[in-house]
Amino acid sequence: MRTIFFLIACCFVSVSFSQSLSEGDIKKLAARINNELKGTDLGSGVTIRGCLAYGRTLVYLYDVFDEWSPEENMKEQFIANTKEAGISDDYFNNNINVELQYYYGNRLRKRITIKSNEFSDLNFSLGDYISIRGHPKAKGVNLKIKKPIGWELKEGDRPNIVMIFTYEINSYMIMVKDNITFFSKNESGELFRDDEYVREMISETNSFLKDAELINKRVVTIDSYPSFEFTIKGQLERSEISLKMKMKFWVIYYEDKIVFLLCNGLDNREFSTLEGLFNLMTNSVIFPDQYN
Repeated sequence: MRTIFFLIACCFVSVSFSQSLSEGDIKKLAARINNELKGTDLGSGVTIRGCLAYGRTLVYLYDVFDEWSPEENMKEQFIANTKEAGISDDYFNNNINVELQYYYGNRLRKRITIKSNEFSDLNFSLGDYISIRGHPKAKGVNLKIKKPIGWELKEGDRPNIVMIFTYEINSYMIMVKDNITFFSKNESGELFRDDEYVREMISETNSFLKDAELINKRVVTIDSYPSFEFTIKGQLERSEISLKMKMKFWVIYYEDKIVFLLCNGLDNREFSTLEGLFNLMTNSVIFPDQYN
């Protein structure tokens, strides 16, 4: 069985590109898998009939014998095997669903469907609150936020970065800077609705990205404070390496301080999926001092 999944991994490599696979690429992938594995005996009376694709779904076809009986955890076994072979991320990042179809002759005996997100280990559960109160980089700001389960909490490595939550290459950080003056909630809300002011703010933020592109922007409320939310993407060049990055910001004028909530990662499906978790984290933010 390991050999089978190794061959599937090789087929993925043969059609891999820098961007997500198109439906046409998935058809090519299915054809390669079909050529490599068709007729392979898996033992216990199960033979691979072939592989085909429709839309973003890969269909693996099997032939079984008349007395064949499906095991209860076949879906879980397939997902576990893809993870062991190192190809579960290929299914997830390329948004490829999977169907397993088992036939006796022309009669379908068992169908198993696996959505692409089921190949991911991403956890969208939040744990306990973490407070930045009293942290020397917090500059007097009292803020609480829930830490995502399974993520690592690190100290910021730059003067204004208070803390960073990390998962693989993805991160969510809290930054605090001094503002030029004190802004009330009403004043900051008006600034965030000033198109020229916002344009300059975004331009300063994405200056380190090449070919930066604004994806969306809006004014939201975080624990009664107006916040400007925006998402950008572009090329990050470091040491002759160019990475396609995506970043999401929330900017909050908290009295005479600026609080930045910033999440970033590669511009791929994993980051797009994680945006739901980033939103949950931001929605958990509390500024306790306003309730005293």
